[in-house]
Amino acid sequence: VQRILEDKILIGHGLEHDLSALEISHPWYQIRDTTKYIPFMKMQSKYGTLLPRKLKELAKDWLGQDIQHPGSPHCPVEDARAALTLYRSVYRNWE
Repeated sequence: VQRILEDKILIGHGLEHDLSALEISHPWYQIRDTTKYIPFMKMQSKYGTLLPRKLKELAKDWLGQDIQHPGSPHCPVEDARAALTLYRSVYRNWE
């Protein structure tokens, strides 16, 4: 997997968990994680700190898509598509 990802930009939501599970690393400058993009984050009013939002919330608020339906297991393909679509919707400002 490490060789496949070499010199590639990774796009996803909560990628540090995926990379940790795979026991691999990736250069920070080649990661586009929707949990870390400031416009996608929420402000914690009590302390004024930014917190990541759930992919389900972002997909609904930014894309008008309903994903991760109650009572159903998460679909990794659906999650990946939502994260990629979120990135594509803002990539000009992200880069």
